[in-house]
Amino acid sequence: METLKKAVRYILLMTAVNVVVALVILFVKSIAEFKGYLIGTIVNSLFATIWYLGAKKGMKSNTLVLLLITVGGFPIRLAILALFAFGGLLILQMNTFYFAIAFFIGTVFSLAIEVWFFNTLSFPGSKKIR
Repeated sequence: METLKKAVRYILLMTAVNVVVALVILFVKSIAEFKGYLIGTIVNSLFATIWYLGAKKGMKSNTLVLLLITVGGFPIRLAILALFAFGGLLILQMNTFYFAIAFFIGTVFSLAIEVWFFNTLSFPGSKKIR
């Protein structure tokens, strides 16, 4: 459970840094770029929340179940991404380039945190990846 708390702290740190970057973009660029970056950050925060809920539920099982929960959430993540991307573009008039940048950065960091989390888990009778 301690590794899950650590992973949540890393995700919150990553989100806070992205929000600060979004605020810098607001003052340096225009509102459309700010909206794009902020919405990209929000989407990644939602994905991190979905991952957290799955990881919390799957920690009681083995690694394979935890991985299946993570992969099973892919259609939900894809639907949320489409909703925000199209809704943000049409309704909020956001800049899609900055949305893509924020989404990419958040995805890379989240993936690194998730891989670290999976590798630090110890289940009886399993070996760690080295």
